[in-house]
Amino acid sequence: MNTINYGKFYNEAKKNARETDTPISGGFELTPLCNLDCKMCYVHLTDPTVKERMLSGGEWISLMEQAIAHGMLTALLTGGEAMTHPDFKKIYMYLIEQGVFVVVKTNGILLNREAIILFTEYPPYAIDVSLYGCDGESYKAVTGHDVFDTVTTNIRAAIEAGLHLRLKITPSAYMLPWVDKIMEYAKTFGADDVSVNTLLTEANPDTGRSMEDFGLSLEENAHIHRQYYDMFLRTLKRQAEEEEELMGEIPADEPHILPRGLYCNGGRTAFAVNWDGTMVPCPTFPRNVICADVKNNGFEKAWLEVNQGVKDYTVPDECRVCAYNNKCHYCPPQHKRVAAKHLCVAESCAWRKIQADIAEEYRAK
Repeated sequence: MNTINYGKFYNEAKKNARETDTPISGGFELTPLCNLDCKMCYVHLTDPTVKERMLSGGEWISLMEQAIAHGMLTALLTGGEAMTHPDFKKIYMYLIEQGVFVVVKTNGILLNREAIILFTEYPPYAIDVSLYGCDGESYKAVTGHDVFDTVTTNIRAAIEAGLHLRLKITPSAYMLPWVDKIMEYAKTFGADDVSVNTLLTEANPDTGRSMEDFGLSLEENAHIHRQYYDMFLRTLKRQAEEEEELMGEIPADEPHILPRGLYCNGGRTAFAVNWDGTMVPCPTFPRNVICADVKNNGFEKAWLEVNQGVKDYTVPDECRVCAYNNKCHYCPPQHKRVAAKHLCVAESCAWRKIQADIAEEYRAK
């Protein structure tokens, strides 16, 4: 199924799934371990005991089997670095054999000849490769390792092999001196898509990282956002499609704030399972707000807990009277420090308003 047909199929399935609380999309954080050490990563751990506590290939497959039985159609394999999991191939092949649309998220180091042969013979829906630099210096500044040549060689080989490859750029304070050059460099690959993530996630407490170290100012984010639109000719239609994929189809004049509950598809049609078997509405969702033990309690019970938790969540009162509530929705991962108290982080709200204003500006052009 090509990407256009897939998009139509998935959007239709998603509309039905929202009405029936069917979990059609799953994210699986196979491991918090990685062969890089990105300074803004919200999940990467270095504790050697993690290997003993990670879910095995058999445990992941058991959870995926249950998810498929409950309606899962698409699966994201992520980490850490998903491809470092000892049973990555076994897990991947299980999903392919079950007819699931698979997206593999990787830093590209292990996207070598062997992997390309596997993906060519058994294609994923897409491979999302994070691009962290435009040369060895920038790669080392962001990730701690100069793997520029390895990653870029693998990207070009994967595209040449005809794989559906998308490039992902996540600017941070450590990438700031090179962001414009990295975006320009990304254009040279001829990938199916390039996207720039301007919403950094507060790192999990056990990572030892802090947004104070890797975050960007509002002005820096705005500059990058504008450059992104300009360089990649991001149309409003494309932007609307991305928003719909995350939140569901919302009329332009309808507030994105429900009387009760969260608006996005996390916990409604989608879920994520962290490396230790904890289910959350989406990969970056704070566990102290909504989570369930899928490893010990099974998929059905965990999904019901997460789904109900999302429906019952009360957004901050200030969101209901905000002038931007038809352009923005309350996202607990973006208010991670205070989401359990149903509060907002002022900086996050300010950035969302700037994003909305920039979108209006480009809509007028």
